[in-house]
Amino acid sequence: MNDKLRYTELLDKYLSGNILPEEITELFRLTVKEGMDETLAGRIREDWLFDTSSEQPALPKEQAEKIALHILASEESANQLFVETGRRTRLLYQRLAVAATVLIVILTGVYLSTRKEQKGIDTSLEAYIPKNSLRRLNETKEPMMVVLEDGSKVILQPNSSLSYPGRFIADKREVYLTGEAFFEVAKNPNKPFLVYYNNIVTRVLGTSFSIKTNKSTQHVEVSVKTGRVQVSENDLLTKERRSSGTARSVILVPNQKTMYDPTHHDFEVTLADTIYSLSHTEDAGRYARTATSKEYSFVYENATNLKRIFSQLEDVYGIEIVVENENIYNCVFIGDISTQGMLRKLHIICLTIGASYDVKGTKVLVSGKGCQ
Repeated sequence: MNDKLRYTELLDKYLSGNILPEEITELFRLTVKEGMDETLAGRIREDWLFDTSSEQPALPKEQAEKIALHILASEESANQLFVETGRRTRLLYQRLAVAATVLIVILTGVYLSTRKEQKGIDTSLEAYIPKNSLRRLNETKEPMMVVLEDGSKVILQPNSSLSYPGRFIADKREVYLTGEAFFEVAKNPNKPFLVYYNNIVTRVLGTSFSIKTNKSTQHVEVSVKTGRVQVSENDLLTKERRSSGTARSVILVPNQKTMYDPTHHDFEVTLADTIYSLSHTEDAGRYARTATSKEYSFVYENATNLKRIFSQLEDVYGIEIVVENENIYNCVFIGDISTQGMLRKLHIICLTIGASYDVKGTKVLVSGKGCQ
């Protein structure tokens, strides 16, 4: 059997999942051999880009290559795809890393075979981006500012991209993100702002928040600095893979974040990594009760009981503090904690009274014996 016939046979085995480990090595050796790219290109035109049942293109070649390039540009996206398609794909990817041009074609085939397994449903967010969208890619090592036509600002982190229209002419403002970004959305109650990211959609009217993927867990994280946002699953990409027909969603307020687990279609809400004061934002009036400027100083020259201090912390940061033991309220504190963040303030207070605190969801629990 000549090399081209053998190469075609190995490609068939690879796509059907019946390839042996030693044959993967042989497939790689033939892939990088001169002249094999023509054979591979022919297979794409004849098989992978057409639906054999209808003899119509299953995916335009340009779109397939665009998706493959997008996968290559994102290590995290590639890792997720390879987990879904199996160990054989991961092994082949590692061996084909030196043949990027040919790898684009192979990944396109993997994408299309995965697409067929999912009953013809295209689960790539890229496929839903309007063709006339503008796209900014941050290829630098520093954050990049993107200003949209409505005045909204997006800070793109390195290796991240944003697709968006030149003008928001529809009844909603829609953008598409890959990577990580911080958003400051211009207020417009008549035009909600929607950010599409992997399997989730973040909906706001005007606020500031960040979106990223946690590198250790691969869970998507949305953190809110100001305003309120609704985070939900993207029905276009997740409906076919959910055991339940209902898409989940959560509402976030300042200093909260949600972590979305795409495997279990689950949202976990907890405190954000960075907690901001609400005293100088529009959120202060929404969450604060009755506080004076002196109470916001957090300078305690005289002994002050913790019930009052905790109440002030709740006013400023909008976070509920729960004590395990009511005797904790009898304790007093003297000192200047004005320059510390909220959790650091709590840490210092707890050290002085022999207590400790834990973050429980969106609340803080303070534990200890307290004072008599």
